[in-house]
Amino acid sequence: MVALTLLPAVLAALAVLVLPAPPAARRRGTPAPDVEAATVEEAAAALGLVAAALRGGSGSVEALEAVASVDHGPAGRELRVVAAAHRWGEPSDHAWERVGPGWGAAAVAWHAALEAGAAPAGLLAAASSRMRESESRRLESAVQRAGVLLVLPLGLCFLPGFVCTTIVPVVLHLLQGLQP
Repeated sequence: MVALTLLPAVLAALAVLVLPAPPAARRRGTPAPDVEAATVEEAAAALGLVAAALRGGSGSVEALEAVASVDHGPAGRELRVVAAAHRWGEPSDHAWERVGPGWGAAAVAWHAALEAGAAPAGLLAAASSRMRESESRRLESAVQRAGVLLVLPLGLCFLPGFVCTTIVPVVLHLLQGLQP
């Protein structure tokens, strides 16, 4: 009996492990699925370094390349892609589309600075802090949501036992007392 109830769960788990994932729709500029994209925290840290390099007097593309040369992780690789796209003369919005979704605030700040003709260092530093704050809020929300989601299985597991061991005996005892 127990084996029959566990069989669908085991088959579902095997299907998830064995069947290939459906092909993802790829738009221009998204990183290949086997390439690790930078996390929001990595992107924010790298963006802060780019802002510091710009404040130090580097040019915009040179600052991207300088940070990419010292960051050997996914963020450095993605900054190298953006710098190369700028070197090839691509517009900034197309250059930033070539990297992962964690760079959205950087792309907006970069584009706004270029459109306004302003130095991007201040906007990039502000975008870096906004990225950190939003990631912190997202993680805090996820932790709170996990706590709420844990209550449901616990309730479903313990409520039947509670009803059977406390409420049913009390109701049966009261019903016996009502019989003449």
